[in-house]
Formats: sequence, structure tokens, C-alpha cells
Amino acid sequence: MRHERFNFSVDEFTPLLDNNFDPYVGPSVAGGELDFSDTVFNVGSVYKITPTVSVFANFAQGYSVPQLFRVLNFLPPGFTIDRDVRFLQPQKIDNYEIGVRGNWNNFQATLAGFFNYSALGLSSRGQPDGTIQYIRAPQRNYGIEATLDWQPSNKWKLGSSLTWTEGEDDQNEDGDFRALRTLEVQPLKLTAYVENQTTPGWRNRLQLLYVGNRNRGFEAGSDFVTIRDYLVVDYISSFQIGAGNLEVGIQNLFNNKYSSVFSQAGGGLDELLYNLERGRSLSVNYRISW
Repeated sequence: MRHERFNFSVDEFTPLLDNNFDPYVGPSVAGGELDFSDTVFNVGSVYKITPTVSVFANFAQGYSVPQLFRVLNFLPPGFTIDRDVRFLQPQKIDNYEIGVRGNWNNFQATLAGFFNYSALGLSSRGQPDGTIQYIRAPQRNYGIEATLDWQPSNKWKLGSSLTWTEGEDDQNEDGDFRALRTLEVQPLKLTAYVENQTTPGWRNRLQLLYVGNRNRGFEAGSDFVTIRDYLVVDYISSFQIGAGNLEVGIQNLFNNKYSSVFSQAGGGLDELLYNLERGRSLSVNYRISW
């Protein structure tokens, strides 16, 4: 259990942009001071089913002030600190998590699911005119995560992870939850790797990242575009040389043409924000630790 207290004080100021992302031309916003406090709780439990398999459950509450840059730099004309206190209130989040993990001699695995809820979340939504609206409304996020790691010998390691998340908010507080923007809810992510200790001083690793597509945000009007999936493979070779380690890497090994989630989502708002990621590239690093 812990007690959180926040004090917010600001002098008179002029926002950078208005809520249409145009230069702010309204009157200066009068300064003000606000105080917030609450008591939050954390509790968790782990139970061993066998010496190698255990289940766990956690409940945790978070209490934090919104990112003030997000809410104070894009204000509608007529905004005041004292009157629009709801816009600045801290976000209290209830987090629930359950899962199972196993740890055998040469094999490890985890599977977990989570659900988060806040009666006053902070999200943003694309508008038909191409602007972004910041929203304080009930919000829920949920997802699952799984990991697998296997060491078939003292020279080989293999592993993979899968993360899937989703989230919605109830902008009108009528029980109709709509999907959040993809910048706030990442698409499906799959990783995998295979690593070989070729010699005592030479290690090679091949790793893969797959990011899935997502259209829920677009269908709900939160995103301006559907997010397309992409696949990236990297190769890394490490050599123990002298007192340090030489690492040679080839990023985007197959020279795939793709755009990151951030670039795709931003490009829907402004085409200048849409960029392709770097193609195949070579990096060489030498690192000494002491």
C-alpha cells in the first residue's frame, strides 16, 4: 500500500498549438494550482504446482499524472486550469495479471494474461478533418504474452516470444467502447532467435521480428490508416578479441522494404511523417567492459 500526492502549479502561459494542431491564437491561459492524492494497493501471489511449474496472480494499482506536454500544448480556446480540472486529473489504473511459468533443465516457458482498467484514461483519436483529439474517458487494455526458450546443447540456444494487446475507450461514457489508436495499442509482435556458440570466443545469432497488421483502430475512426505488417531479420556475430568484444551485425538482412508502426500511423496524419526504414545495413562495434 502507498499514498500518492501530486501538486501541479503553472504560471500564465500560451500553448504552442491549438487542438486542431494550428498555431494557437487565443488568449493566454491563466495560471493555476491543483492538488491530487490517493491511496493505491499492490498484492501478488505465486504457487508452485510442481518444483518446475508455478502459477502467479497479481493486482496492482497505478496513479500518475498525465503527460502534461500532451494535454497543455494542444488546448482548445477558452481552456482554464481551474475549470477544466478533469482534463488534468491523475490516471488511476487497476492492473490484473495471471499466468503460469515453467523452468526445466534446458527449457523455459511462460504464459501470462493481463487486464487494465481506468475510469479516467488518457487517449487520443483521429478526427475527420485530420486533427487529433485528446480524450479523458474510461479505458481498458488487455493482452497475452508467451515466451519459449530452449537450450538443446551447451552450444545452441533457441527462443521465441509472442505479445498481443488490445485496448478501447468509452469516449461518450455510454458503454460503447471503441478501439484505441495503434500508437497506444501495439499490433501483434512475434520474435524468434537462434544462437550458436561456434567457438569459445565466437558467437553467432540470427533474430527475427514480425509485427502484425491492425485495422481495428482504423475501423473505429481512431487511426487514419490501416497498419500493415512487416518482417525484419538481423544477423549478429560476436568475437572475443583481447580485452573486449567485437560485434559485427547485419540489420535487415533480407533488405525488406517496410515502414514502422509509428511512421505508418503518423503518415496517415501528415505524409511528411511517413518514412521507410533503413534497408540492409552493416555495423561494427568494439566494446571493452571494466
